[in-house]
Amino acid sequence: MTKVLIWLASGERSKLMPGLLWGVNAKRFGWVDEVRFVIFGEAEALVMADEELFGMVQGVEGVLFCRHVAEQAQQVEQWEAKGAELVYVGKPIADAIREGFTVLTF
Repeated sequence: MTKVLIWLASGERSKLMPGLLWGVNAKRFGWVDEVRFVIFGEAEALVMADEELFGMVQGVEGVLFCRHVAEQAQQVEQWEAKGAELVYVGKPIADAIREGFTVLTF
């Protein structure tokens, strides 16, 4: 079974796009058995501010945004209202590694 965790962390759109596009398409076309996304750090603010990027992940099941980052930006309510699933991502990342996911970071 092939499982991939896409960890989006860069605040640069051009660095996020390859991971975002590959992950969305891998999920859509079944290139791997399972794809998970974690959006963290500077990437989180970028995705939440960029309608195109947010639209790309909005339709993907199980995309996690970091609650701590949202708290630091004082954006929890706004981002939840927009539809972001905010969680403390440390444990989900550790769980994915323990479950044998390959981690790709962009």
